[in-house]
Amino acid sequence: MPLHEQTSLWSETTIKMRDGYVGTLQTGSTLVRNEIDSNLLLLAIGGEGELAMNGEVCRIGASFACHMAQGTSFTLTSGSDELYYMVMTYRAFSLEGASQVTPSYRKHPLQTSFVQSTAAQTEWVQQAEKIIAKWRRGEGLEVFHANALLQIMLYELIMEYESAQGGGESDKVEAVTSYIASHYRRNLELQELADLAGCSVRQLQRRFKQEKQLGPMEYAIRLRMENASRMLRHTDASIGQIADRIGYRDVYYFSRAFKKYYGVSPLGYRLDQASKQYERYAQALLRNRTASSYDSAQGPVICHLRGEYLVRQPPRRIAVLDVQYADHLLALGLPPAGSVGSGSASVDFPPSIRAGLQGTSLLGTYEYPDLPAVERLSPDLIICTEVHDRHAERLSRIAPVLTFKRNESWQTILGLFGELTGRRAEAQIILADYDRRTALLSEELAPALAGQSVALIRPLDSLVRVHSAAHRTGVVLYRDLGLPVPLFVADAADTAYHISVDRLAAVQASHYFVLSNRTMQGGISTTEQRVLDRLDTHGNRQIHGVDAAIWIGCYGPIGINGIVDRIEQALLK
Repeated sequence: MPLHEQTSLWSETTIKMRDGYVGTLQTGSTLVRNEIDSNLLLLAIGGEGELAMNGEVCRIGASFACHMAQGTSFTLTSGSDELYYMVMTYRAFSLEGASQVTPSYRKHPLQTSFVQSTAAQTEWVQQAEKIIAKWRRGEGLEVFHANALLQIMLYELIMEYESAQGGGESDKVEAVTSYIASHYRRNLELQELADLAGCSVRQLQRRFKQEKQLGPMEYAIRLRMENASRMLRHTDASIGQIADRIGYRDVYYFSRAFKKYYGVSPLGYRLDQASKQYERYAQALLRNRTASSYDSAQGPVICHLRGEYLVRQPPRRIAVLDVQYADHLLALGLPPAGSVGSGSASVDFPPSIRAGLQGTSLLGTYEYPDLPAVERLSPDLIICTEVHDRHAERLSRIAPVLTFKRNESWQTILGLFGELTGRRAEAQIILADYDRRTALLSEELAPALAGQSVALIRPLDSLVRVHSAAHRTGVVLYRDLGLPVPLFVADAADTAYHISVDRLAAVQASHYFVLSNRTMQGGISTTEQRVLDRLDTHGNRQIHGVDAAIWIGCYGPIGINGIVDRIEQALLK
C-alpha cells in the first residue's frame, strides 16, 4: 500500500467511544451479541472457553483480545473457570465531512474482525479498566481522555495483529505473568503455564526469560519471597505460618529457599530488618524538613512549618488545636492539658478518645479556637496546623508554637511526638503494631473480597464525594489494607471526585463506606438519605455507615486503629 494512501487512511480517521463496561461470566455461562451496531473491543482474562464469531469457533485460553467490526455476531462461552471481561464499543469517523461510517478502504483494520490468539497483555487490561472508568464518569475532559486512550489501544492491538499476520510470534509472557501472580501460592507446573500460553515449555521459557530476565518458575519464587519478606518485616507470624501462607508445606525447605534468595535465614532477616526500622524512619524524617527531627548536643530538635524547636525538656502542659493531636498524645499515655473539640452546635470529643480527656480543658473547635481559654490555660507548648497561621502572633505570646500541615502522615507526627515527649520507644512500638496488624488483616481480607471493590464516599450538600487512594483515609483502605479500589477512582491523582447522586451507580463498588455527618448535624441529611435510598435499590451492594468526624478528622493512632476495627467488622462478618 503506497505511503501516501496509508497517511490519508489514518490521518483522516478518528474514533468516538459509545459505551464501556465490565462483567464476569460464570462457569458455563454465555455472552451473546447479534449484529452489533458499532465496532467492539472485547478483552477477557482468566479461565478458558470458546468464542464463536460470525459462525467460526475459536478456542480461547487464559486471556485474549478481540476486535469486532460493526455487524458482527458473537457468542462467548466460559469453560471450567469464570471469565472477567471488558467491553468497549466505538464508532470510526472520517474527518472529511464527519460521516458516521468507517473509512471506505475495504481492508481498513477497523473494518476487520480478528482475535488475538495470544493472551491479552496485562497493560491492555489495565488500560481498558482506566478507559472504562473515565468514560463512566461522564465528564467532558474525562470522556475526551477515554477516547484518546482507546485510540492508542486500538493502534497497539492492530500493530500486534498485523505483526502476527506477517508471521511474527505473538507475545504470551504477560498473560502467564498475570496468571502466576494470582496462583503463586500453589505448586505450578511448567506444562500448565505453557498450555495456558498455547506454546511448548521450551518456547515459554525462552520468551519469558527474554522479557523478565528470569524463567517463569523463578518468577513465582520471587513473588513468594517478596511476600514472605513483607510478613517478616511487619508481622509477628511464626516462620511456619508464613511458609504455609505463601505455599510452602515444609518449613525447612522454605527456610533454605529464603536463605538462598536473600542470603540470610528468615529469622536473621526479621532481626536485621527490625534493627534498620528506626534508621529508615529517621532518614524519612530528614527528607521532610518541615515535619522532622534531629539530635543536637542540647537535645532533640523538632522541625516544623514555622522553624525549629529545641526540646530541652519534655513539655508538661501541651495545648493542641486539632483533635488528631490529642489522639497522638493519648496513644503515648500523655493527655493534653487542653484541646479543641469536634462539632459545632455542641462541642465534644470523638468517642474513641473521650474517656482519656476527662481532665483536659476544652479550647473551642478546630475552625474557631477559643484563644482566651488558651491564654487562661498557660500551656508550656501549643501545637496547631497551618490553618491557625492567622492566630500565630497571639499564640506565640502565650507559649512556643509548633505548626504542622494538617494532612501530614499520622506516622510522621507520632514519631515527632515521641521525640518531643521523651517517648520514642513507645511511638515505635505503636507504629510496628499497626504495620503488623494491617499486614495480617490484608492477607485475611484478600480472599474475602475476591472480585469485589470497596468505595469510600461522602454525601455533601448536593453532590457525592468519592475518595481515592490519595486521600488520608483512602491510604488506610487501599494501601495499608490492600482493599480493591473502584475503577471509578483507580487512576485518580486527586484525593476525590465529585459526582451527582443520580450518577452514583457509575462507581460500581460492592461495598460502600458512607461517611456520615449525622452526629454533628443531629440527624441524617437529605443528600445522605438519597444516597442510601439509591444504594439500597440493589441487593448486592453492602452499605456501611461510618462517622465522618472520626474517619476524616481524628487521624491519630487511636482513631486510625478504630477505622481498621470497623473495616474488619464490616468486611469479615
